[in-house]
Amino acid sequence: MSITIKRRLLKAKMTLHHTIQSILNINRSRKKLRFLSDEQAQPKSDALDSELKVLNKIAAQQARLVQHYEAALAAVPGFRQATPKNR
Repeated sequence: MSITIKRRLLKAKMTLHHTIQSILNINRSRKKLRFLSDEQAQPKSDALDSELKVLNKIAAQQARLVQHYEAALAAVPGFRQATPKNR
């Protein structure tokens, strides 16, 4: 059971990381649009805004999913979470 939860947790974390990277890329693109004229930037800005809205919702859902799997994994009896070693 805990192996399945671990796999799902790992997949959710990877998806969340990918989604956050996409959000950051869109924000970089939006910064570049400032240098274009309004008639050139407006259609691109609208498309980026709608994509950003969807990605933010996906990221929020993935964050809730990660929290759920972490809580489920913590509730598994006999499961010890690895502690990071000091380097």
